[in-house]
Amino acid sequence: MMISGKKNRVLIRELISHVLKSIDPYEKTFEKLEDVKRPSGKVYLVAFGKSSLKMAKAATDFFEVEKGVVVTNEDVSRFGDSKIKYIQGGHPFPNEKSVEAAKYAIEILKKTSESDLVLVMISGGGSALFEYPKVDLETLQNITQSLMKSGANIEELNIVRKSLSFVKGGKLSDFARAPMISFVMSDVIGDDLGTIASGPTFHQDISPRDIFEIFEKYGVEIPQTVEDAIKNNECVRSRKKVEHVIVASNRDACAAARNFMNSNGYETLYLGSGIQGESREVAKALGGIYKEIESGHTDFSSPIAVISGGETTVTVKGDGMGGRNQEMALSIVPIIARRKISFVSFGTDGIDGYSIAAGAIVDGTSLERAQNIGMDYKKFLNNNDSFHFFEKLDDLIITGPTGTNVMDIHVAIIL
Repeated sequence: MMISGKKNRVLIRELISHVLKSIDPYEKTFEKLEDVKRPSGKVYLVAFGKSSLKMAKAATDFFEVEKGVVVTNEDVSRFGDSKIKYIQGGHPFPNEKSVEAAKYAIEILKKTSESDLVLVMISGGGSALFEYPKVDLETLQNITQSLMKSGANIEELNIVRKSLSFVKGGKLSDFARAPMISFVMSDVIGDDLGTIASGPTFHQDISPRDIFEIFEKYGVEIPQTVEDAIKNNECVRSRKKVEHVIVASNRDACAAARNFMNSNGYETLYLGSGIQGESREVAKALGGIYKEIESGHTDFSSPIAVISGGETTVTVKGDGMGGRNQEMALSIVPIIARRKISFVSFGTDGIDGYSIAAGAIVDGTSLERAQNIGMDYKKFLNNNDSFHFFEKLDDLIITGPTGTNVMDIHVAIIL
C-alpha cells in the first residue's frame, strides 16, 4: 500500500538507515578477506579514511596483525592496542597528525619482507587524513581550500595532491618489500582506483602540464613553492604492482535503496551512480525528470521511487553553512512545490560540507512551509546557507559520522 505526506519522511529515514547498514565497512571487508591467502610471514596493516576503524577491525579479527597504523577523522582516545597505532588525522584538510600517520606507515612498510603481507584499507577522506606533503601544510591547505571553493571536483583536487605528496599516486607502495593488497571503499564516480584517496597504492602518471591547467581553469594563484615542487616533480611512477579489491561502492548503496523501496511496494527507476556537476544544475535536471514522471509524460508511471547516486560540487559565493546535498535539496524546493514528490539527498559518510548534517528532505509542501515562517529560499540559496533553511523546517538529515563513505544518494518518491 502506498503512503504519502508525513509518512514519506518516515519511510525516507528508514531507507537511509537500511542503506547505511548495507554498506557497513566491517561486514563488507570481512567478506572480502575470506578470499585472501594467509602468508608464511607476518601481516601488517595500514588503514586510512572515514571507514578505517571498521575496516581495520575486520582485518584484526581475521588476521593476527604484527603491527599497523589506523588513521581516521573520529576520536581514537578509546583505543590502546600496542600493536596498532590509532591516529586522529585532519579532515577535510590534512594536519600534523595526518603527516605523522603517513611517516609511521612508511616506517612499518620499510621493515617488511617478501614473505610478509601488507593489508592496506583505503576509504574516502584518505587524501586529507593520510599525507606526507612536499610543501608545508599551510600552503597545501590553502591551495586545496581555494580549489574546492572555486568548484574543482574530487578528481582535479587529487591530481594536485598527488603531485605534491610522497605517498599519493602509487608512491606509498614503493616503500614495502612485502606483497600488498588494498581493500577499497569507493567514494568516487566510476570507482577509479587512481582517484580514491588519491590512489596511494595505484600506479599513475601525471605531468606538470596537467596540474598547471587545473589552477588556470579555476583562476587559482599558484604559490612559488608549489610551482617549484610541480616543475621539479617527475611523473608519478609506482614500480610495485598491488592487488586491489573494491569492498563497496555507490552502486551497492543504490541497489540497497532499490531493494528497500521494492520491499515497501514501490516500482523503482535507477538513474545510475554517475551523477555529477554543480548541485544547483543537477537539481534542475533531476527535478525536471521527477516532474515529468509525476505529470504522466514519460513511459514511467507513478507511484515510483527514482534513485541515483554520485557526487556534485558547489561553487561557494556566500558565507552561509551547508553542503552539496543540502544545496541540491534547497535548489529542488521550488521545482517540486505543490507536487506529490518527496526528495532526499544525503552523504553516506554523514558529513555534508561544513555542517553537522548529512543532507536534507524536501517535499511538495516545503516551499509553502518556508514562506509561512517568513523564509525566502532564494536568499538562503544565494548565501549558500542551506543548513539554516532546513534547520528551521526541521528537515535536516543528521546521522553523525557513519564510518562508511560511498558518495551521495538521491531518492525521489513520486505519487
